[in-house]
Amino acid sequence: MLPPVESLPITAEERHLSLGDVISLSMQNLIAFVSSQRPWLEFLALGSVDRPTSFSSAVSRSKVNLRHFVVNYSLVTAASVILFLVSDPTALITVASFAIMWLLLCFCRDHPLVLYGRQVSDRVIFFGLIVGSLWGLWLTHCFLSLFLGVVTGVLLCLVHAVIRNPGDLFVQEEVVAPSNFLHWS
Repeated sequence: MLPPVESLPITAEERHLSLGDVISLSMQNLIAFVSSQRPWLEFLALGSVDRPTSFSSAVSRSKVNLRHFVVNYSLVTAASVILFLVSDPTALITVASFAIMWLLLCFCRDHPLVLYGRQVSDRVIFFGLIVGSLWGLWLTHCFLSLFLGVVTGVLLCLVHAVIRNPGDLFVQEEVVAPSNFLHWS
């Protein structure tokens, strides 16, 4: 069993990182992730669109395409959510704010968050983000718009993943670094 996050040693360098430093490093990680997107011309190549011959072919196509175009699909889904939330600016700002906080404090952070000389547990950050997000969504009453935006984006991505033939893709095996998201479980 892993020791609790609070008892993990913090290096001297990590102890002196301020909240601004952690957010700055998280922004660099986020920019690196978004810059790893595939070119949109490759993503939208009309010459690569055809029907799969069988269900197993559709599943294998979708697996390859989802892995290859993960950033593009994330951006398409985010655009779909934005389109559904654009009619309510308060909800759009609230969802965008919490999305940025999730990205910076949970998904793209690779250094511990230290406030007032004490390390903030990942569990506390995760719980705070969940409670804050649900509270913000409840106050803005945008659950339906958010749900419809996500479902529409996911369906668009799945349809594209199934009908795009990945035969012309140069798929190289990438070494995947272990994620620090939910590492306490």
